[in-house]
Amino acid sequence: MARTWHGLLALLLCAFAMSACADENRRKIEITAKSIPFAIETDAPASLGKLRHLGTLRLKSPDRDFGGISGLIVSPDGRKFLALSDTSHWLTGELQYRGNQLAGVTGTDIAPMLDLKGKPMSGKQGDAEGLTGSLDGDVYVSFEGKHRIWRYPFGTSGLDANPTVVATPKDLENAPGNGGLEAITLLHDGNLLAITEEFFDSNGNINAWNLDVRGKMATPLVFKRRKPFDVTDVRQLPSGDILTLERRFSPVGGVGFEMRRFSGSAIKAQTVIEGEVIAEAAMNYNIDNMEGLAVRTGENGETLVYIISDDNFNAPLQQTLLMLFELKP
Repeated sequence: MARTWHGLLALLLCAFAMSACADENRRKIEITAKSIPFAIETDAPASLGKLRHLGTLRLKSPDRDFGGISGLIVSPDGRKFLALSDTSHWLTGELQYRGNQLAGVTGTDIAPMLDLKGKPMSGKQGDAEGLTGSLDGDVYVSFEGKHRIWRYPFGTSGLDANPTVVATPKDLENAPGNGGLEAITLLHDGNLLAITEEFFDSNGNINAWNLDVRGKMATPLVFKRRKPFDVTDVRQLPSGDILTLERRFSPVGGVGFEMRRFSGSAIKAQTVIEGEVIAEAAMNYNIDNMEGLAVRTGENGETLVYIISDDNFNAPLQQTLLMLFELKP
């Protein structure tokens, strides 16, 4: 969650109070999904830059721990998903389609994330922000507050998985408490690309790392920041390129998001990595605090992009939105 959202603090106090008494039991969860237009104007185009819109769903649940979603993984066939909240909960479910359009969501389970001792975390004890990996293998989670990355063997243990520590560079300790590792992605070579939200170098660029998950290497990287946007998630595309999700917020301009595409070969040390803006949306679209990003390949070889919003447990002023796009060449 960016510090720019701190103007909503008074509205979030109830959320923190609620998370303090969060349910520590795994349980079934009911989710309702309603299709809504992508744009405010009914005659708006179906494309946004290089993104072709394939559906937006507004998600709701009576479960008090539903919300605050900041990370997302979608299975290769597009049928199942794993999400996490920044108040220490896993969420699983299934996705439905009508043709190539995203049409529905069915909830499966919600459960507290476990700490290194196998105990349920609650509230900001597990301020989980980044999520990457495979539903049939390991998943990696980055946390703010106490900056860290943990590996969960989701493929073998599911929501009952106990984590192990992934070594991170010592310099990460200097990141702002609410501006650490917001975005991580598992690269094709097995390393992690980890990007901070508000940890900048002396030139205002974004600090990041290419991490060997075995802890043998941490190559520092620098991404060019496009003010006023901050990176909230990242994924490597099937082509090897890197896709970022970035958001902005101001009391005057409201929320907005953009996506940038970087060449995979540009991800190297001793250079400022800039990339190409492929899409940008403002308040003329039905958007919110867009935080989670997932990518998969469709049946016809197309690249499909999912993004999901973090409502900060601030309904009805904010909402959980799940969007699907096709990324055009």
